[in-house]
Amino acid sequence: MNKVTFKLDLDFDLELDFTLIGISSSLRDYRLCHFINKRTGLQFQFGKESPIDHNGNLKSKSQEELDYHIIAEKNKNSIITHHFPMYRYCCEHFEFEYYIINNKSLENGVLIPEIPNFDYFMLIKHYIDTEDLNKLVDNLKSINEIMLVKEIEPTSLKSKENLIF
Repeated sequence: MNKVTFKLDLDFDLELDFTLIGISSSLRDYRLCHFINKRTGLQFQFGKESPIDHNGNLKSKSQEELDYHIIAEKNKNSIITHHFPMYRYCCEHFEFEYYIINNKSLENGVLIPEIPNFDYFMLIKHYIDTEDLNKLVDNLKSINEIMLVKEIEPTSLKSKENLIF
C-alpha cells in the first residue's frame, strides 16, 4: 500500500489584503473625520460596524464590540483590554470599506507600537486603484490640520495582527 502525504501551506497574509495609510494630526478623531468627510466625499460614522446585519436584523453583539476595536494585552499578572475608537464608511453592498482607527486606545495603549508617531490609520479593505489612492492621499494632505500622510505596507509591521478585525 502506498503512503500519500499532503502538505498544507497556509498563507496568513491573505487577511492583510488592505491598504493602510498613516495620519498624523492633533485633531480629535471626530473632528478629523469631519474634515475628511468634507474634503473627500466619504461619510465616516462612529463605530467599527453597524448594529444591523446585511439582512436588516439587529446583531447580537454588545455596543462595545460594535463601536471599538478591542485588543486584550497580557501583562505580568493581568490582562489589559484596550479599546481603540473607530469610524467606518462602507458602501451599501460592501464593495469597499474605509476605516479610521485611533493608534491610541482609551487606556493609552498603542495599536502599532513600532510607528507611534501616527495618531490614526486609515484602512481601506478591498481593491483601490493607484489613481484613486493618490487622489485620496492628496485630499488628506490638503487638510491643514493634518501634518503627515503616508502609505504603509502592512506586512512590514511587527504588530500587523492588531489590524485584523
